[in-house]
Amino acid sequence: MTASSPDNLISLPITQSLEIARQEYRYNYSHIPPLAMVDELPPGEKFSTSWYFLLAQQLRMIFVNTLITNRGNRGSKSVRDDVKLFILEALFKGAIPLNISIIARLLQIIPQFLIKGISKDFHELDDLFFSILKDNGVQILRDTLNRVIEMLYEGQPTGHVTNLTEYEKLFPIIGVPAIAKTFQEDEVFAYMRVAGYNPVMIERVTSTSDRFPVTDEHYQAVMGSDDSLQAAGEEGRLYLADYGIFAGALNGTHPKAQKYVYAPLALFAVPKGSSPDRLLRPIAIQCGQTPGPDYPIITPNSGKYTWLFAKTIVQIADANFHEPVTHLARTHLFVGAFVMATYRQLPGTHPLSLLLRPHFVGTLAINDAAQRILIARGGGVDRLLSSTIDNSRVLAVKGLQSYGFNGAMLPKQFEQRGVGDRNLLPVYPYRDDALLVWDAIHQWVADYLKLYYPTDKEIQNDAALQSWAAEVQAYEGGRISEFGEDGRIQTREYLVDAVTLIIFTASAQHAAVNFPQKDLMGYAGSTPLAGYLPASTLQGEVTEEDYFNLLSPLDQSQRQYNLLALLGSVYFNKLGEYPQGYFTDARVKPFLQGFQENLQQVENTINQRNLNRPPYEYLLPSKIPQSINI
Repeated sequence: MTASSPDNLISLPITQSLEIARQEYRYNYSHIPPLAMVDELPPGEKFSTSWYFLLAQQLRMIFVNTLITNRGNRGSKSVRDDVKLFILEALFKGAIPLNISIIARLLQIIPQFLIKGISKDFHELDDLFFSILKDNGVQILRDTLNRVIEMLYEGQPTGHVTNLTEYEKLFPIIGVPAIAKTFQEDEVFAYMRVAGYNPVMIERVTSTSDRFPVTDEHYQAVMGSDDSLQAAGEEGRLYLADYGIFAGALNGTHPKAQKYVYAPLALFAVPKGSSPDRLLRPIAIQCGQTPGPDYPIITPNSGKYTWLFAKTIVQIADANFHEPVTHLARTHLFVGAFVMATYRQLPGTHPLSLLLRPHFVGTLAINDAAQRILIARGGGVDRLLSSTIDNSRVLAVKGLQSYGFNGAMLPKQFEQRGVGDRNLLPVYPYRDDALLVWDAIHQWVADYLKLYYPTDKEIQNDAALQSWAAEVQAYEGGRISEFGEDGRIQTREYLVDAVTLIIFTASAQHAAVNFPQKDLMGYAGSTPLAGYLPASTLQGEVTEEDYFNLLSPLDQSQRQYNLLALLGSVYFNKLGEYPQGYFTDARVKPFLQGFQENLQQVENTINQRNLNRPPYEYLLPSKIPQSINI
């Protein structure tokens, strides 16, 4: 991705180049009203050739797996024949557009199909998908690719499963995700709160409230008679996940089945002792915000399928919070506001602009694609999540508007939720690994900015910087709340913290919530993106059939994996790897080298930690892209 319009204007007078940038980078507040987004994608922000090729490779794997699931065994002799026949059928029916570039690729590929067949690893398809994507852009995902998808999903399995092995049939080529083997274990369910796709929900509590009347009997049934609810609360070992934001949310029906939104409360505790490997354990779940017969308290002793049903409701709520709030609002849209302000207010040669731009590559493009396709009416979010699309979009708005900038600093987030003390909550991989990456970024940013701002006075007198700060928070600008020091940037210390948060969010935070989508959310048995029975089912005895009918039907499950696997597989660029010769100031070189060395040390530390805990690899620097681009 180039994101290069301002770069090409550096030679122009600053005022003239900024005026041109402001014409290209115009705000729109109606895509996801009232959030700030780009109106029309500037030419320099379009996806690059190399990004499209990475996407094509992932599409190929998903395509072949889906094709064989839905259309295999139709008299053909091999998987390769099935692929060949489908491509020819798509061409014959006009599903694949025949522009010049694609015709050129097909002239090379089709003879291979007809004479030699297709290779075992299907790499010929990479070129075909690349040609379609590159010439048609992301719009292809809504137009041409949709026509191919309609054909691809013909004959797909439907209906609710009667046993979990039926989900395994959705993975004939790529293999069943590993989470399928362990997700029912209580230890894994609890570990998802601290090392899953949405590891930001739990808060330390001293006691349970009237709306969640867990008793000592509930607690001791799990933790033993030598412990108590009161002791756990007083000793800082009690943790709550509260999904009250969904109270009153509207149930969705797209594409046709009734779906359900839940607002559960889930209580967890850390065992007594001083061992550093004490894992969080689930105590009780209430699947609504008001106690009583409608929402009984469920524990591991409530019966196998009753407990599984309740845990699954928590998983569904967690996923429905993760996608619009933790993922879309608090990484994609949060960073997008800074992209806009940076290009509109900071000249291309400004030191802060130079530092930030590599961390913005592809962000406006993927955000624009998301609002046009993914969160549009009838799109993936509408189809797969529990609530209506309007409700999901409102959640995204609430998620960003409630995310005050100064409170979003990573150490403050842990402090606010009461989860920062390793003695109280010993095993929290997201917290521990994220802080390592945060500190490495913070040191790099501090070293870099000190070169250009020796004292606070230089910051206060930097008109471009102050204009940037003003636009980030302005109603006519980025609409980021609680930014700055009394509306300005007064100190280098604050600027370092602010830039660290922006870069961390654009790299590590997005990696932590994006890439688990494939591994931990793709398998619908573990984490359905919607529930298909009401929580009131828990008022009676929950049967095995009830549990299976709560889960996503097979057609939805297949689409869930395909979407999340695509989003969780594209690793484009890498944290700390700036373009060769990008920083022309020789003074930057030793600090950049130090940053890269620190990231390697972080990598080593995380790898060492993973020897003594259930592995958590989403914050390994080698797996953190430089920017949000998928």
